[in-house]
Amino acid sequence: MDRLDALKVFCSVVEAGGFSRAADRLGISTSSVTNQVLALEAHFRTKLLNRTTRSMSLTAEGQFCYAQAQLLLGRMTELEDSLLLSGQVAAGVLRVDMPSIICRKYIAPALPGFLAAYPEINLKITVSDRMIDMAEEGVDVLIRIGDLPDSGLIAKTLCTTQYLCCAAPMLLDQYGPIETPHDLVQLPCLGFLNPKTRMVRPWQFHKDDELHTHVPQGALAIDHIESIIEAAQAGCGIIQQLSVSLAPLIRDGRLTNVLQDWASTGPKLSVLYQQKHHKAAKIQAFVDFVAEVFKDA
Repeated sequence: MDRLDALKVFCSVVEAGGFSRAADRLGISTSSVTNQVLALEAHFRTKLLNRTTRSMSLTAEGQFCYAQAQLLLGRMTELEDSLLLSGQVAAGVLRVDMPSIICRKYIAPALPGFLAAYPEINLKITVSDRMIDMAEEGVDVLIRIGDLPDSGLIAKTLCTTQYLCCAAPMLLDQYGPIETPHDLVQLPCLGFLNPKTRMVRPWQFHKDDELHTHVPQGALAIDHIESIIEAAQAGCGIIQQLSVSLAPLIRDGRLTNVLQDWASTGPKLSVLYQQKHHKAAKIQAFVDFVAEVFKDA
């Protein structure tokens, strides 16, 4: 048994709240996780976890072991990062979390170049939109859209988005040109449902000193951004979404940008990582890669 690896597995079980969830996070089998914890308990000759079919909790010895293991593993991570940095070697497992549309439209297509440039990095990407606890979930780098909480993380702005109005060319052929936001009242518009409030998000327009708000009243509203964009491509109606979501489709001609002079400023797209890892070569390599991907966005 490698005691350091066993401690990592034990900490993952505690943080994930279960053996199967820890196994998913680590990318190994549940039986392997169980065997590592049992071996650790045998080595220390004490029970670390109270386990039943429905629950799991730390024993007093387990609480002490977890606290000490966190300190030990944290020091080991700092040592590894320092030594890798000293040789400027970007290597090891790198866990990144980002929104689905950012991964699919921008990052995934550019990954062949990154993987070729850094063959010693083992990249693990998860997709979500929620703000997570990076330390608790074992994530090294986040990419997020929107206002960021005061989390103590290092944040680098990749680009500032805009809210763009778009429609399928076939729809515009049917209804003709759209000259001002006031024209939208007579046109089919697809609403985006806020997943929390279940209310349709109002559209904002800004030109010079003039502001205009439009609330879509069409027959269709969806709470999933990629689905509403697909519906717009199919000709269901006009949408207003962020430029990072629409730009590739506008370039390909699948959607046409309308009311360009009325585009309003949207939230920032940022890449975030922990202060203690700001010199880690593997993280810097990925941050530089992402910045390059969005340099013209």
